[in-house]
Order: sequence, then C-alpha cells, then structure tokens
Amino acid sequence: KFSNKVVASVACDVLHLLVSYWKGLQNYESPLSRKIPEILVATIAFLLPSAEYSSVETDKKFIVSLLLCLLDWCMALPIQSLLEPVSTSVLDDQLSARAPLLDYVYRVLHCCVCGSSTYTQQSNYILSLADLTSVDYDPFLVLGNVKNSEPQYTYSYSDLGNLLTVAEEKKRRSLELMPLTARMVMTHLVNHLGHYPLSGGPAVLHSLISENHDNFYVESSELSSEVFRSPNLQLFVFNDSTLISYLQIPAERTLNDDFAGVASDVRIIVRDISGKYSWDSRIFYGPLDNHQIGFKGGKTPVNPSSDQQPVDSGANLHEHEEEEDVLDKLLEQLGNMSPECLLYPEFKLNEPAQPPFGMNHDQECDIIEAIHRQSIQEEEHIGRYNTDLGMNVACQEEPSPAEPQAPFYFCRLLLNDLGMNSWDRRKSFHLLKKNSKLLRELKNLDSRQCRETHKIAVFYIAEGQEDKCSILSNTGGSQAYEDFVAGLGWEVDLSTHCGFLGGLQRNGSTGQTAPYYATSTVEAIFHVSTRMPSDSDDSLTKKLRHLGNDEVHIVWSEHSRNYRRGIIPTDFGDVLIIIYPMKNHMFFIEIMKKPEVPFFGPLFDGAIVTANLLPSLVCATCINASRAVKSFIPLYQSFYEERALYLEAIIQNHKEAMTFEDFAAQVFSPCPSCSLSGTD
Repeated sequence: KFSNKVVASVACDVLHLLVSYWKGLQNYESPLSRKIPEILVATIAFLLPSAEYSSVETDKKFIVSLLLCLLDWCMALPIQSLLEPVSTSVLDDQLSARAPLLDYVYRVLHCCVCGSSTYTQQSNYILSLADLTSVDYDPFLVLGNVKNSEPQYTYSYSDLGNLLTVAEEKKRRSLELMPLTARMVMTHLVNHLGHYPLSGGPAVLHSLISENHDNFYVESSELSSEVFRSPNLQLFVFNDSTLISYLQIPAERTLNDDFAGVASDVRIIVRDISGKYSWDSRIFYGPLDNHQIGFKGGKTPVNPSSDQQPVDSGANLHEHEEEEDVLDKLLEQLGNMSPECLLYPEFKLNEPAQPPFGMNHDQECDIIEAIHRQSIQEEEHIGRYNTDLGMNVACQEEPSPAEPQAPFYFCRLLLNDLGMNSWDRRKSFHLLKKNSKLLRELKNLDSRQCRETHKIAVFYIAEGQEDKCSILSNTGGSQAYEDFVAGLGWEVDLSTHCGFLGGLQRNGSTGQTAPYYATSTVEAIFHVSTRMPSDSDDSLTKKLRHLGNDEVHIVWSEHSRNYRRGIIPTDFGDVLIIIYPMKNHMFFIEIMKKPEVPFFGPLFDGAIVTANLLPSLVCATCINASRAVKSFIPLYQSFYEERALYLEAIIQNHKEAMTFEDFAAQVFSPCPSCSLSGTD
C-alpha cells in the first residue's frame, strides 16, 4: 500500500525488533502480541497479487521481509496463542467460526507457494485487512507520499560477468524468491515450532548425525566413500525436494526395556531446504509381562499371565466347590421355583433319574458291567502299545525365535509400511546414484548454514587513544562498556561451541569466549577486541585481520573527540555504529555507512538511547546493517537459497531413473557395488 519501500521496510524491521519484547506487549495489552502476526498475515495476502506480477525487485523483497518477520513472531509466541481463533471485526458474523491463527498462517504460505489465485475461488480462505478492523487499528488510513531520497545502486555487466557464468546467472534468476521463502518458512514451522531451543542449547538447530555414525560396516569417523559400500544403507529422493537416507543400525538395549522388540533400529536422515534431521525408529510387537497399557474410560485390561483373576458374580462359588454340589443345589432350587420344569412331579430335578420304561434292575446292572469291562479293555490296550514307538506321537514344540539376517530388512519393512514401495509412489520417490561426486556434494550441503549468520566487530576506545595499536591493545573497558557487551548476547566457550564461529578459532588464539546471539532463524557472533589476545605483534595482527574483515563495526568511544573512519585501516567496515556515552546513562549514536549501502534501522544517525535499551537496539541494527550490506552484493544468496540450489543440483545430477522392478530390487537389497569414480 505504501509507495516508499524504504519506510515500509524499516517499519517491518521495527516489527521484527518487537519480537524480543512480545512478553512485555502481552503484559501491556494482551491482544497486541497476537494482533501483529494477524496483521502480517492479512498484509501479505493483500500485497501478494501485485507483488507476483511486479517487475520491481524491491516489491518481492518486501514480501520476503514480511514472511521472515511472520516466521519469527510465530516462533516466539506460545503455541496455545497461535491455536486460538483470530479476532475479527465486530461487523463480521459472530456465528461463523473462525479458524485458528496458525491455520491462516499456513494458508497464506500455501498461497505464496502456489500463487495468489489459490484463494480467489474460495471465500474467507485467508484473512483480509477489513477482517481486522477495530477501534485501535484502521487499515484504510490515508497514507502520505514520501519521496525516496536513497540513490539506486546499479551493477555493471562487467561486475556480473566476473562473478558468475551466464549459465549460473540464469539458474540463479530462475529461482522464484517468494515461493522459495514461503517453502522455507513452512518447513521451518513444521520442524521447529514449539521445539526450539533444543536441550543442546540455541546453538544447535539441526542434526549432526551422518550416515557413518553407528554404522556397523563403516570404520571411518567422517562421511567417506566407505559409506556407499554399506549393504544397510540406501539413499532416496522424495518429491524432487528432499533427500532421505534409510540406515539399519544395531538397537540399543537397556535394562528396563519392557517391550518385545528387535535387535535393529532404522535411522532416517532427512535433508531439506530448512536443514538436516535424524530419527531413530524400532518395530514393536507388544508389551511384555507386568506392563499395562492405558485404555480410555479408566478400564485396565487383565493380564492373563498374572496371578489376578477376573472377579464376577459367581466368584464365591469356587470357595465352596468341595463342600457342596453346586449343580445339585441349583437343580433343587430350579425345581422348587419352577415346578413346570419337573419331568415327573413326584421326583425332584436333583434326584437320580428312573430307569427307562421296560428295563428292570438286572438289565441295568448288566449294562453298567459292560461299560466297566470296555473301560478295562481300553486301559489294557493303552498299556500294551504305550511302549511301541510306532504308536507314539512327538510333542509339539514352540518354534524358536529367528532374527532376520538381511542388513536392510527392517528398512524395507518400514518403507513398505509407509507405502513408499507402492507403484503410486514411483513418480515422487527415487533412488540416488552412489558415487564420489554425490559424496562431495552431500558433504558440501551439510557444511552449509541452516540459519542467517552475521559476524560483527566491537572496538573499545578509551580517553586519549587515537591510534590503532593503543586501541587494539585494550584488554578491558569501563563498566558501562562491559555491561553493554554482556547485553549483546551470551558468552560461549569457543573450544566447545557448536554454532556459528565467524572465523574464530577453537585453539584459543582468538580468545577463549565471545558474545553469541541466536534465534531459530539468525546467528550472530561478536568479535570483541578486548576478548582477543594482544600480548605480541603477531596477536595484534591476527586481531586486526579478524576485526577488520567484518562488514559492520561497533565502536564504543569514550574519547572527547569524534571517531574518524581511518583510525582502524580496513577495506571493509561498510557500516560503523559509534556509541558515545553521555550523562544520566544516555548514549548518542552515530552511524557511518558507504553510499551504496541501503538505509536500515531501527537506530539512525543522531539517535539517543537509554542504557537498558542500548544492547538490544544496537544488536538489531547491526543485523539489519549486515543484511543491507549483503543486499548490494551482486547475486547474493540467502542461506535457504543456497540450500535449495545445492539440493536441486544433487537431485538433477544423481536421481536415478529405473524401472519399478529394478527399484524394488534395490530396495530389497541395496547393491554394495557402486561406482566411486564420479563419472556416472
């Protein structure tokens, strides 16, 4: 709606900044923290049709900024808040049930992937700005026309030609930025919503497991060609967008393992546009003894192997089974209560029956004697032939359990249970060719970042310091400076840190710790000059190399004169954010940037900030400044664009086309023989 994209972009950055303060906004006014993502969803839906057909690159980039801002808001808010229905205007039909906010988020992401025409045929499919009209929010305000004072930076053909070939340039341009970003946001929400940070801390976002870990057939500690010769591994492509590895590994046995399972697990490793994930699964046949399974309604099934017996209305009858004849008692009661059941009125039902009509006592005795004689003859026959081997029948024995010996058996069983072996899945499920080129590309893909990364330099200048040697030799600063650095992020041990390092070393040559800040989408590490060693000329040179190569510099100056750009000589340092302490815990901000760097916020040149807001505002401004610097790099690719290109190259070059019969044979038994020459 707003013609000036710079102002709109800074407004989006401010909304991005407010993510860190969502709890405070909720305490101030409860609906406000939910109102912001609702407005973001409606704004994206409003701008999407025009941005799709716009030839202006900034229009598409602004939609991308809104999508990334929406992602961070969804990750910050509690899931319960996202599952509540949206708050529509009072003019809307109160009887019509509205879907949860998360539902509308996925709908607008689906529209960004498939096109805005997705929702034009369905009423109320997405949120509109009119739906959110309230006393506090009017989406139809008349907007002023602010001219853009920023000069447009253009690239020469020679710049483009020096960076990439024509084919790579066309490939890069063919990627649609908005659908790709929406796909990344969708997969990120599926994988991380309500699941970040993990137990390993915010520095861990994706799995560090590879196909060589826990692999019985591989001795190498890293991903190598030995992996492809494993008969327990197969690699697949799903939907031409995701790489899936199925690996059969030995199961971990525990003392408290109550389930009748098997000796092998199936490990599934997934690589997609948002990262890398690993799952372990096991087949279960049922519970063992003394293991109860919960049922709805509070009913507990009886374990037939336990000592407890079911209790029913006739349970007490077993206690008196030897004292009285239960059947005799029952027949007597039945005859007394229902006389019509008596065969002969003069005889009770529990009395012995009379001999048949026409049979005397002698005949009855003869019949009884004949029955006894037959019984004796049968016993003699059994005793006579009991020792005859030809007459004996072998005892039926329970078959002993057999563990499947095939190294890929449980993997193909799981694939079959998931329906991936069916003929209908052949169009979307394929094998990968195993060769050395695939190995290199997999290792390259795993080395790519799964988040946006930034490295920022921090300098401390004391009173009277005007040369680089004295500035770089500082090993500490004032208390206000140390408090500011502590507020930029949390200290991490560089020797054990598993997140983004930004070029810092684990051996202590660049310091022992560093401030680090991370969300589920961004990582930033601060190269603090006072944290790095400065005990020799070599360490000073190394410190200047690390700090000088950063595009964004924070300069804390307690000097009485203003800082000059040339004091720290470097070809980088495109943006300088200089902080001057003032009285009453206030700080003056000066921002210097190269002319080609676009405008960024939220801090601006000449701003005055309080001490408690200074670290968070400077951190947000540094991240936006780093984004602005990268935006004018020709053909710069974000982390998910890089992953998408790597995935696309792997799928195009290594997806194996084969018949259904050959595919089934490879799934039944992965062929251990593969070409590692890299030529096929």
